[in-house]
Amino acid sequence: MAVDSAKAKFDIDSNGMGVVLSVSRVRWVLIAVTSGAFGVLAALVATSRLDSTSASFPGLGPRKESPAPVLPPPRAEIAVFVSDQSVVLEEDNGTTRTIAYSSVILDPRWIDLQFFGGWSREFEANEDGEALLFFTGPTFEKGHPQEPLGMVIHGDLKLSDQTVRAGNRAAAEGRAFIAIRHDGVLDFGFGSLTEQADQDYRLFIGGLHAFVLPLDSTPPGYKGVYGPMTMADVRIVYGLRDDGRLEVLETADGVFFPDLRRFVEAKGFVAAFLPDHASKSRLIVPGQRLWSEDQAVWVSGGKPSITALPFMLRVVARSQL
Repeated sequence: MAVDSAKAKFDIDSNGMGVVLSVSRVRWVLIAVTSGAFGVLAALVATSRLDSTSASFPGLGPRKESPAPVLPPPRAEIAVFVSDQSVVLEEDNGTTRTIAYSSVILDPRWIDLQFFGGWSREFEANEDGEALLFFTGPTFEKGHPQEPLGMVIHGDLKLSDQTVRAGNRAAAEGRAFIAIRHDGVLDFGFGSLTEQADQDYRLFIGGLHAFVLPLDSTPPGYKGVYGPMTMADVRIVYGLRDDGRLEVLETADGVFFPDLRRFVEAKGFVAAFLPDHASKSRLIVPGQRLWSEDQAVWVSGGKPSITALPFMLRVVARSQL
């Protein structure tokens, strides 16, 4: 009824007021419609601008999942100890010879090396429940009272807890090394711990004798640590395996160098290196292979007074890569 009344007023108003009122209403309607359309357009423009702005901030994009942490394997897999092994060798005259040995196979990705300094600490090593292994490092020389242990070593050591520089620089620069890169790859080379080597390697053991190497890998003029060895003795060997692991082994007594070479070749090592050995031989696995007075007599050929060692290399498991 209200609509009809308004329509009648619009029709009969002869002075034009009805027309004016109607135009006014239309004007407000148009303004309202226009305002609404403008609002929608403004919202679309704002949305477009927001989308454009968001695209320029990578942090507002899809969230990337963090890589899952790599958990360490069991200790028994990081350091695999195998005792009382043997290899049968054929001599040049057709006879055979058996080389007995014990070894620990180490996963280079999951080990840390530490300097275990101090004279005659083998019995402490026996009781070290955290350590995986203790073994012999490079040769050393006594007669340096100004040094903390009265001796200097013949090779640079970059270890997890410290870097030890060789006191005999000529020896360090002229000998071989084994090293572990930051990605866990086992490597070897010649010379001292240079600035470049310090960047490339997480762990470094220098001052070694290169015993068996791949062809054409020995630099010209390399002489090594040991000359002809005519005595039969206990030997410590660092063997680089073809599976990328490091095998540290100790042979039985009575091994000549020619037999040691046949032994290393029979083991199939990619390369093999000798640290200190004979009376300085140490391969201690806490709780499994212990140092004893009998062991001291054994490695020294009955002269335990010459077995004193100022340091060993201590192996512990890493908690993360």
